[in-house]
Amino acid sequence: MSGPALRLVILAYNEGRSLEGLFARLEPAWKVFVVDDGSTDDTAGVLARVMAKGRVFTLKRHPVNRGLAAAFLTGLRAAVEGAGDDEVVAVLEGDGTSDPALLPAMAAALTPPCDVVIASRHVPGGGYRRFPFQRHCLSVAANAVLRAVCGLPGVRDYSIFYRLYRVGPLKAALAEHGDALTSVGGFASNAEILLRLAPFVREFREVPFVYDYGVKPGASSLRPAGELPRYLRLLLRVWRG
Repeated sequence: MSGPALRLVILAYNEGRSLEGLFARLEPAWKVFVVDDGSTDDTAGVLARVMAKGRVFTLKRHPVNRGLAAAFLTGLRAAVEGAGDDEVVAVLEGDGTSDPALLPAMAAALTPPCDVVIASRHVPGGGYRRFPFQRHCLSVAANAVLRAVCGLPGVRDYSIFYRLYRVGPLKAALAEHGDALTSVGGFASNAEILLRLAPFVREFREVPFVYDYGVKPGASSLRPAGELPRYLRLLLRVWRG
């Protein structure tokens, strides 16, 4: 894949059943940063096997599970350290649902003035496949409300993990906000990061993405009832300006 250097951040919590397969689908030239957020399964052992096979990557391990906000901060800070402003950071879920085959199309869309490309379920050609009913309803509803309230030009999918970020805006947002880049916690962190980045981003773009929940080997840690208060806190923050 041609273009700016690509740095991958993989967020993992108890993803021992999927990480080896995910690494097999990554290009050797990509620089990879794995955040193990206090996994209690065989994630550490799987990563050790991957490294023993010659795959080079940077591992950041939290001794206990600190949650998505902390995992994002750890991964993004590691990825931008020493990177040029025009380099590119991709964020993928460690469960295999962020299909690396989409990365070339995402990179092709990241042409100036674009600074962020989102793998979107809410544009023609994108969508949901084999999603649990409650999680599907939460995602659709949350994105509809966020579009109405936030209205970022070019953004329809606020809650997806899978994105490309140009390093320059990421560095600027981290310098401006520090740990508050994402503080609301949970899966609402995805939307919060976009909102914190927006003042530093020239343009957002989206490419179609079909999120196939069925490729996950295990159950999700998301609990819809627990996510609602986080989205409400985020919306209240936006409303207050």
